[in-house]
Amino acid sequence: LFRSIMIRPRHTLELYSQREKDFQTQPLPSNELVKMLFDTALESLLILPVLVERQDQVNKVREINRVMCIIYDLREMIDFERGGEFALSLSKLYSGMNQNLLEASKANSKNQLANIQHVANILQQIKNTWDKAPDISVKNQWLH
Repeated sequence: LFRSIMIRPRHTLELYSQREKDFQTQPLPSNELVKMLFDTALESLLILPVLVERQDQVNKVREINRVMCIIYDLREMIDFERGGEFALSLSKLYSGMNQNLLEASKANSKNQLANIQHVANILQQIKNTWDKAPDISVKNQWLH
């Protein structure tokens, strides 16, 4: 269902850059890459409520952009030919999540925390489903 990018405040960007370099020299199996993407996005989503509370708009937007890029990457990895209706539903779900994050990125948004929590809950459910897939061959058939 997916085709064949981890992040915490400061040093996470460095980790991400290092992993990207590692990926270029030693490609990760697709299923490990997807797991890394989920973990990274969920880490950023955990940080976001604190940034909203502190009214740290710059870092909030940076973390939201990071999550949106990861969700975009996950969406781009979907194999629509093999995934059928499920792939289409997942793609729509990812698009909706990015819409919620876009709304949460606005400084005057009244639903920032609710939108962030909504995305975190959905992404966690998708990750849990991914983690429960019976074996690597099933996961890889979902990826391009």
